[in-house]
Amino acid sequence: MNKNENAPFVFYLTLEETLPKNFYLFHKLFSEIDFVLVPVRIDQLQKLISCTDQSQIILISSVSDSKEYKSYNEKIRGLLKFFLKSNRLSFFHLSSFSKLNDSKVHSLHKNYFFMKFPFDARDLSRKIARYYEIKSEKTLSWPGGKRAGIGAIV
Repeated sequence: MNKNENAPFVFYLTLEETLPKNFYLFHKLFSEIDFVLVPVRIDQLQKLISCTDQSQIILISSVSDSKEYKSYNEKIRGLLKFFLKSNRLSFFHLSSFSKLNDSKVHSLHKNYFFMKFPFDARDLSRKIARYYEIKSEKTLSWPGGKRAGIGAIV
């Protein structure tokens, strides 16, 4: 049986046709902690979200230069509010542009996280893995109290 068969997926939102250097760095770091990093374009995102049976979907987007900045503003920023309505999706936004900090707009959703470059990628990948574990545990726990036993009926 393959070790990565049940590994959780983390989606990396690509803004260009070629994969950025950050993707390869995160791919290496996530594979060390048994997560699978999958590159996805904006047009593929909705289909992948509906097809996956993960309880929590983590999406990472990285904006590090002006070309990606322009692409992000044109393609993603307008659709972000619709993505964040789903409580299954958590959006980790990595950027060197402080103007893209949309946390004031999306603070009510509590699934939008903004991180400004530079940061330690190893620590961030571990934090994202821990975040996934915590979110997965929350979905497995029963929200109600204990069920009444037969002693209460008699």
